[in-house]
This record gives sequence, structure tokens and C-alpha cells, in this order.
Amino acid sequence: MTTLAFSDNLEQMAKELDFGGVKGLIKDVLATQILARISGFSEEVEGFEAKYGNDYQTINNEFAEADENFKIFDDLMAWRFAREGKEYWLNRLKELDDVL
Repeated sequence: MTTLAFSDNLEQMAKELDFGGVKGLIKDVLATQILARISGFSEEVEGFEAKYGNDYQTINNEFAEADENFKIFDDLMAWRFAREGKEYWLNRLKELDDVL
């Protein structure tokens, strides 16, 4: 693991802003960005659930048994990507405590 050195002035500013120091500031910024991504992916997943009135797995199973429909196929690919993106960033958020 690489150790970062911060000036005393930067460390003091981060403490004055209630981050507890530079590590706290970095952790807060990372968490904020990760939560924004989770939110974006969550909204996309919820949009597809509202559009199709069901969850991904159910619609994917129905699609597999139906005639080919490229619009639904495209939606399923985007939906899958959103689900996987959300899961990825949820896991990264859990890992954040171990990083700093």
C-alpha cells in the first residue's frame, strides 16, 4: 500500500471542515461519488421495473420463451448493465472502509 504525505496545512483544513483529516476527506468524496453512481443505476433499474411491471429475472425468462424482440432485448441488456453496475458500486462502497 502506498502512503501519501499531506501538508500540515491541508490536514488542518480538512479537520476544520469536520472530515477528521485528509483521509476522512478523501473517504467522504469517494463515498459521495460512489453513492451517486449507485443512485443512477438504481433509478435506471427502477425505470425498467416500472416499464415492464416486473423484475429483471421474470422479464428475462419471458423474453427467452417469446418471439425475438430487439427492443426488449436492448432494454434487457441495459437493465442487466444497470443491475451489475449497481451491485459493483455497492460492493465498492463496502470496501471503502478497508481502503483508507
